[in-house]
Order: sequence, then C-alpha cells, then structure tokens
Amino acid sequence: MKLKLRILIIATAGILWGLSEIFVGDVFYHYHIPMRGASLTALGIMILIIARLLYNRFGTSIAIGLIAGGLRCLVPKVYICHMVAIALEAFAFDVAWSALRAGKTRSARRIWLASLLGIYSGLFTFGLVSIYIFKFGKWVAGGISGSAVWTLQSGSFSALLLVGLVPLGMALAGRLERSSRAEAPGHEVKI
Repeated sequence: MKLKLRILIIATAGILWGLSEIFVGDVFYHYHIPMRGASLTALGIMILIIARLLYNRFGTSIAIGLIAGGLRCLVPKVYICHMVAIALEAFAFDVAWSALRAGKTRSARRIWLASLLGIYSGLFTFGLVSIYIFKFGKWVAGGISGSAVWTLQSGSFSALLLVGLVPLGMALAGRLERSSRAEAPGHEVKI
C-alpha cells in the first residue's frame, strides 16, 4: 500500500471520528440523549475497525485517536478530558486489536472481542488517569469504585451498540476495499 493511501486512511478516519465527536456529540448533548459518551465511543470504535481493516498496522489507531482528540479540542469550549478519553480509547483498542490479531483473521468474533477489550480497558484507564493524574473533581470523588461502575455501565452500553456496528464497519471496509481495487490501474470497472 502506498504511503499516500496510508496517510489518507489515517487522516480520514481521525477527521471522521473527531467531527462525529463534535457534531453528533453536540446533538446528543442538546437533546439530552443518555449514555452519549458510550454512544460516541462505539461510533469511534467502528471508525477504528474500518481503518484497521483497510490498513492493519500497530499505531494506526493511536494516530487516528490523536487526530480525533486534537480535532475535538478545536471547539470553543475545550474539555481536555475528551481528548484524553479519545486518545486512551484509541491506544487500548490498538493494543487489543494487535494482541488478538483481529485484522489478520478478519473474524467478526475477534474484532468484537478486541473492541470490547479496548473499550473496557480504555474507559477504566481513563477513569484512573482522571483520578490520579488530572484529578478531575467528580472522578476523584467517585474514586476507583465509581470509575469501575462507570466503566461497566458505559462499556456495556457501547458493547451492545457494537453488536450492530462491528458488522456494519466490516461491511463498509469490505466495500471500500472492493471499490479501491476496482479503480486501481489494470482493473476493468464493470457497470
């Protein structure tokens, strides 16, 4: 795969995730949608799945998360916790995806499991970082047990959403792969 295409995949996925955090998150906030963070996490994980199926290298998800988190910080009301959460989620997903070799097998079961491991470990790590490093007020007040409860609630809601989003992400990645192969030089496009 050419370097330009790899950069395009990473940049596009990061921008899509970042924009979804900004605009979809704003709609969720405006209409008081419950579990909006968990919903945005699941959407971000689906974007990571698509990107990793298109370009399966360790660090890809981390780069995407840093782009998305950085983009999320461009809104007028900056919350550093959003950037930290996005980056940690991407890192945890990248480690889980690579450890389970989800991209090599392309098994929906492994991809979903990697997503679950990434979500739960990313959320809990975010809780710990919020308590012990950034000392965000409500996180410190809730302590480790509050962070664990939040992780289970948000992670489980995200996991339920991923039951539908994993197959959707796999289908979209497959469609993008097929269309890019059809447009490659030397291939005829049949209409």
